[in-house]
Amino acid sequence: MENASKALIIAGAILISILLISVGVLIMNSTGNTQQSVQENADTIAIRTFNSNFTPYEGEDQSASQIRSLISAVKSSNAKSEQQIELKGVTSGLKANKKYKVELSYEGTDGSSSGYVKTITISEQT
Repeated sequence: MENASKALIIAGAILISILLISVGVLIMNSTGNTQQSVQENADTIAIRTFNSNFTPYEGEDQSASQIRSLISAVKSSNAKSEQQIELKGVTSGLKANKKYKVELSYEGTDGSSSGYVKTITISEQT
């Protein structure tokens, strides 16, 4: 009888230990998903911050002074960032009485078509 009660106490202790280990594993799994989500949000914010230097210039009816500011922003960014931007189209001989169109092409870190600005094409409007 005495051995049976000790066996039940040991079995109970083992079950409580297994329960505590299971709760610990569940907590670790839920924390891992949160860390991944935080990293994805940080990456998204970094991309938006980088692109915010160039997106105001996107579109039609851009003046020559705006294009000069854009070119200066691109040169500055290329000098200090590992994300290099390629300028295409009209980059010199800008005329004050003309309007220009700016198109941005994006390339993600995974090769997709979203993410960082990769190419800026400037064309003269007719």
